[in-house]
This record gives sequence, C-alpha cells and structure tokens, in this order.
Amino acid sequence: MISSGMEPFDLNSLMRPKRVCLCRLVTEADLVRAIHDGAETMEEIREKTRASTGCGTCAKQVYNILQRELQSLSRRKIS
Repeated sequence: MISSGMEPFDLNSLMRPKRVCLCRLVTEADLVRAIHDGAETMEEIREKTRASTGCGTCAKQVYNILQRELQSLSRRKIS
C-alpha cells in the first residue's frame, strides 16, 4: 500500500484481473477454478496454481479463499 498523506492506496486493486499472488500472477478466478476442480488443501492449491510458492505474502488470502469456496461447495452438496 502507498500513502501520500491521504488514505492508504492499494496498487494491487488497479490490476485487472486482480492478482492474489503477485509472484506467480495467480488471480482469484484461478484459485476458485482450482478449488472447483478438486483442490481441497493449500498443498493442492500450490500444486495446481503455484500460488503462495514465491514470497508467501499471499498465503493467508489464498487460505481464506480456499475456506470460503470449500464452505460454498459444501452448502451446495447439502442443498
């Protein structure tokens, strides 16, 4: 984030599509697709997308997306 005396500004938010993992250029859509294709763990996400295999800064965000999508898939199976 950059601060220029005003509110902090997130340069990552300008990228289209927004990248979750900047090191490997992985988007949220890439992660969601991998999860819907069967990835259920961080290790499987890393294998399928290479997200979180560079600097690791995105690991928490990748994990949160993984959990959100697994919960969503679980709800769909119950319905």
